[in-house]
Amino acid sequence: MKKLFFILFVSGCLGLVSCDPAKQYSTEISKIDSCLTVINDINEKYNGIEFDSLALMVDHVLRNEDTLKKYYNPDTLSMDIGVRMNDCKGIRKTLKGVRTKETDFKIEIDELTAQFENLKKDISEGVLTKEQVNDYLARELFDLNILDVSFSDFYENQLIQKKYYYESVPYIDDLIVEIKNEIPEE
Repeated sequence: MKKLFFILFVSGCLGLVSCDPAKQYSTEISKIDSCLTVINDINEKYNGIEFDSLALMVDHVLRNEDTLKKYYNPDTLSMDIGVRMNDCKGIRKTLKGVRTKETDFKIEIDELTAQFENLKKDISEGVLTKEQVNDYLARELFDLNILDVSFSDFYENQLIQKKYYYESVPYIDDLIVEIKNEIPEE
């Protein structure tokens, strides 16, 4: 009788161990942990972006463009001015709506973090079926890929545009001062 009880007890324990969702889905949980690391990296880069400065850069470029349209009417445009204005136009166009991007990225980062954490919790607690685990994980991986690509593009672009700003805008600022100094006083 003791042997039978011992065999049933050991079988029951083995059954419980084999049904441990955390062990059963260890690969999926590991993948979720990797995704959370990627999101954390994105969030750290996001926090390092000076969105206020980017918005001010766009405003500065817009003011310069308006001033040049108003006061600068040459017969021919020098190559240097043309290149610098083209840089400024790139800043204006690619960083347009920077405040919206700031908000959208933050929302997406926070939502994906919560979704992956909730998915990990649900998997660990055995709340989901194998099919649900696969479906939800695939959907979250897809969403993370979209965020990763779009954020990486934006991040690299803003680095490039800041470089253009610091190289070209001071030149245009000086040109505007020169043009305004040549305007006869009324």
